[in-house]
Amino acid sequence: MTLDGLTLRGIAEELQSLVGAKIEKIHQPEREELLLLLHTQSGKKRLLLSAAGGDSRLHLTEHPKSNPLQAPNFCMLLRKYIGGGRILSIAQPGLERIVRIAIEAKDEMGVLQQFTLVIEIMGKYSNIMLLNGSDVILDSIRHVSFDMSRVRQVLPGMAYVPPEMEKLNPLSASAKSIADVLGRGELPDCLPRSIEGISFQTAQEILARRYHGAAPSLLSEAQAEKLAEFLLDFIRSSLSHPSPCLQKNAEGMPVFFSIVPYDATFSKKGRLSFPTVNSLVDGYFHLRSTAARMQAKRGALQKVLRQHIVRVEKKLKIQRETLAAGARSDTFRLYGELITANIYQIPRGAKEVTLTNYYTGEPLRVPLDVALSPSANAAKYFKKVGKLKNGALIAAQKEKEYAAELAYLEELEYNAAAAQTIEDLQEVRGELIKYGYLSAEPREKIKRSDPLASPLKFKTSDGFTVLAGRNSRQNDALTLRIAGGDDIWLHSKNLPGSHVILFTGGNPPTDTALLEAAAIAATLCRGKNAGKVDIDYCPRSHVWKANGARPGMVLYEGHHTLTVAPDAALLERLREDHG
Repeated sequence: MTLDGLTLRGIAEELQSLVGAKIEKIHQPEREELLLLLHTQSGKKRLLLSAAGGDSRLHLTEHPKSNPLQAPNFCMLLRKYIGGGRILSIAQPGLERIVRIAIEAKDEMGVLQQFTLVIEIMGKYSNIMLLNGSDVILDSIRHVSFDMSRVRQVLPGMAYVPPEMEKLNPLSASAKSIADVLGRGELPDCLPRSIEGISFQTAQEILARRYHGAAPSLLSEAQAEKLAEFLLDFIRSSLSHPSPCLQKNAEGMPVFFSIVPYDATFSKKGRLSFPTVNSLVDGYFHLRSTAARMQAKRGALQKVLRQHIVRVEKKLKIQRETLAAGARSDTFRLYGELITANIYQIPRGAKEVTLTNYYTGEPLRVPLDVALSPSANAAKYFKKVGKLKNGALIAAQKEKEYAAELAYLEELEYNAAAAQTIEDLQEVRGELIKYGYLSAEPREKIKRSDPLASPLKFKTSDGFTVLAGRNSRQNDALTLRIAGGDDIWLHSKNLPGSHVILFTGGNPPTDTALLEAAAIAATLCRGKNAGKVDIDYCPRSHVWKANGARPGMVLYEGHHTLTVAPDAALLERLREDHG
């Protein structure tokens, strides 16, 4: 989303603490992004300026960025003119999406010069410019020639002319003048089109608060006056009592941020609060960037896993077909025995013969190869029996191996889908590389997390501790190293999912604790969207690992099964770590 003028006002007011700060370093980590490293009275600060389309913004950031080996020309020019300078003022004209940062810096002769760093936050027309003391453009992060825009050019040597704005400044305009504009337009479009600082989403929030979902499209004079007063109260209240927050969607992706909660157009679910407007915008873009990287990495891993799962499923199908064919060997043996017992009664060249099955006394039709003699037909059936038996022996072993491999790959596929952090995905990638499903990048070093670190932690309603693994290695660690023999191990039946441990402290678990632990296991498995999930549980002492088994793969016996409903709300209510 694009930063609106109202939120930018909150940012600019907080940035007043930077007045007097020294510009120690200037970086340009991205083509349309600057990072100023500042020394202030309260310590080191990072000020980010971005003109990158829908991501254009200005705010303090806590997140360092890597820089190109060679600084771009605009970055070099900024270092030349304002490197080592001090910030004199930070100003936003009205609620426009423009901020002017006045800077004083010494030139090559040691004489103090005045400069202005201007950022215009206007979507695809965003720009960052350095002006001299006469407001002449020294350079800009994006050049705009006459060929690109006949309305407004931005080139070195040109006088800086702010973009023409025909909107009212609600910080100085009267309610009467705002009412006049509102009375001539159609709601909700006339609000963002006529009033500075108001985005379309803010307009919808104001109208929803004022009219409770039944806003008229056209206003009478009296209605326009009341809406104007309401709008001014909203802006004054938002700026004087900010409560910055962002909204996440059902998938956990940040989708919107605002200087105050937009209770009329967003629910409280998925809302995340921040102490300052700067930290809000920084947090929003960091979360969105992290979510985008997570989505890309998750998708890449899931694609690799799906390819290997399909491959193993095909192999498993072949082995099971071989086993099914092997089950017919008894029929072929019987054919051979009956032919041998009745060899002189079978005419040569017959397509089939009906013989008495001496096990049941019933007639049995036996197919024959017309090109073979009766004895050769019997030999052919006995040979087929041997071949099927040998094939079945090999297939039984292969079927076991492929079934275990498929279960492991499906476990990794679940882990990739359930991953909450980049580190969780890195664990999956590390497993794929370790077992040869994926090649490491040149000079890639896979950092593996401590399997004992940061499992999901819960506390049941009656006080029992429950831990659940985030990945295969952590599942192993929880089950085989942390849990005691009397603790209860839980896992989804025939479905990939987390190992869940209910710690009993040597006491029998309550029904409540057992049911809640089972609900946790049901929610942390591939069947989490099903209505009901079967959960196997048993004492930890009944669980063991087969020799050579891969991470997360265990065997168990003496278990019971509970059928429970996955419950994401219960999961969040019982969760203690929130990591």
